Amino acid sequence: MIACSGSVGFDTIRTPFRTVERTLGGAAAYFAYSASFFDGVSIATAVGNDFPDSFREILAAKGVDLTGVQTLAGESFFFDCSFGFDLSVRKANETRLGVLEGLEPRVPPSLASRECVAYLATAPPASQLSFLRQLPNNRLSIIDTIEFFIQPNREAVLEAFRKVDGVVLNDAEARMAGGTPNLLKAGFSLLQLGSKFVVVKKGENGCILFYAGRAYPFPAFPLEDVVDPSGAGDAFAGGLAGWLSKKGVSRSSLSVRVLREAVAYGSVLGSFIVEDFGLARLQRLEWQDVEARLEEFKELTRL
Repeated sequence: MIACSGSVGFDTIRTPFRTVERTLGGAAAYFAYSASFFDGVSIATAVGNDFPDSFREILAAKGVDLTGVQTLAGESFFFDCSFGFDLSVRKANETRLGVLEGLEPRVPPSLASRECVAYLATAPPASQLSFLRQLPNNRLSIIDTIEFFIQPNREAVLEAFRKVDGVVLNDAEARMAGGTPNLLKAGFSLLQLGSKFVVVKKGENGCILFYAGRAYPFPAFPLEDVVDPSGAGDAFAGGLAGWLSKKGVSRSSLSVRVLREAVAYGSVLGSFIVEDFGLARLQRLEWQDVEARLEEFKELTRL
């Protein structure tokens, strides 16, 4: 079982080729849909009374447990972003936390006592730590963040990093959190905070896994058609955490082998989601597609 906190709400995505407004989005939505290919997922967060039932049905149809999703008076999380012609750099136009402002997520009692993998998707650090404290039996905890939360309170973000077993974030966030423009230095400095592993995502340039004092680079899966990269990082994290949960990995049984496998699955899920807007591509995805692309990825990375 995977327990997840973070944002579920609306995304507006603008590219030179098409704009999609107020589609189902949020880090927890992308993560949960991706991770549910591997294991059961339960989300603890809140949405506003503007959140449509049709969006709940998309997640529920994939088996995502929404018992911990509160509906509060007010507006749901909203994120507006733009991509340039090469679709490699995202510009954040507007971020509205809505009902997530100051939220303490409520983990359902049935989940709080279970052994699980805890994933702290992007949210204010205080909210992330509140969620983690409600899962005393978690066997592994992983966190993500964004520049929106690092810029105003870097120390609070770093304190949250000290409480978890794994950190997953993109290259710009790693540089900002690590306080250095050098990605290797940033990754190792974040590792020294106390987590067991760090993964720095680099978009179309792959990612780097930092573990046990070493850096392991991975390429991205090569694609001819990229439509919308906005949920790729969260889908990547879903594949990574999903595989670790499926394999029953705990903080005491982590190894470089299983982490490399998890990064490979993350890369594959991230490669699928960018082929359409929002969750549309994952909604058409079958497990055999995941396995087939994983074999291709292994072949491409084999010496």
